[in-house]
Amino acid sequence: EGLAISWLTIREDSPYAEGTIADTQARSRTGVSIVAILRGDRAIPAPTPDAGLEPGDTLVVVGTAKGIKELSKLLGS
Repeated sequence: EGLAISWLTIREDSPYAEGTIADTQARSRTGVSIVAILRGDRAIPAPTPDAGLEPGDTLVVVGTAKGIKELSKLLGS
């Protein structure tokens, strides 16, 4: 399976809104890496695991298409 890039939005009702990247366990659960957070008009490249997630954030993610689909469900996107 090839590499895919996608953009996932943190909705207000996401279980990870107001949490951190570490809380999602994205990489260990889905194999997908969160490579940036887009918040308003600014970008947070290469966010650390303790980076906060806010409703309305867009996550730039890289992984397999299957993993991205799993992460989307996990985030409630």
